[in-house]
Amino acid sequence: MNGAIKVYTADVGALTDAQRFRQLYERVSAQRREKVDRLKQEKDKRLALGAGALLEAALAAEGLSDFTMTTEHNGKPRLAHVQNVHFNISHSGTKVMCAVSDSEIGCDVERIAACKMDIARRFFHAGEYAALLQCDDRERQNRLFFRYWTLKESFMKATGLGFQLPLDEFCIVLSESEISVRQSVDDRAYYFREFDLHDGFQYAVCSAEKPLGKLELLPLSSL
Repeated sequence: MNGAIKVYTADVGALTDAQRFRQLYERVSAQRREKVDRLKQEKDKRLALGAGALLEAALAAEGLSDFTMTTEHNGKPRLAHVQNVHFNISHSGTKVMCAVSDSEIGCDVERIAACKMDIARRFFHAGEYAALLQCDDRERQNRLFFRYWTLKESFMKATGLGFQLPLDEFCIVLSESEISVRQSVDDRAYYFREFDLHDGFQYAVCSAEKPLGKLELLPLSSL
């Protein structure tokens, strides 16, 4: 890679059309088709297919068109026999998201819904829960909850620990000018970016050691 961090997102709503689904299914790798075939629910199949196609398009842009996926000991997927190319994918609702970098990367997308304060109380860091309690507007509270949720999950993925890292063992700190994290996982610097596409979803990316670049929208029709 040239050092840039690239983030892609697409909407898989069009894959409810059987012909569109089949066309994209036939274009992805055999490994991705096997993953899609293992799923029972049609919604899950569409998300898995869309996320896989988005990832393959992102990797093709880096000159990687022939690769094999494997998993690390913690279950995080990676490219076999490929050095210095890291990726992460996420999906929610009809949205799929992919981030590609030459350093560890994590991303998350979530549909914004009603704030789940019981989850925040039980699992979030005390500082994050206190900030949610201070919101005097329900809409702002909902948005803040999902900002924390996506930023936290993107950080957990970037560390390589995923949900092996308890949600309350680190704290996302939000200010008007930056996003940071108080953590004791390691001594690396972590950088965050959020994306508001005004589509009812919250997007976040976390990168280890590298500042983040721009979001690149890749319509599903171009995959």
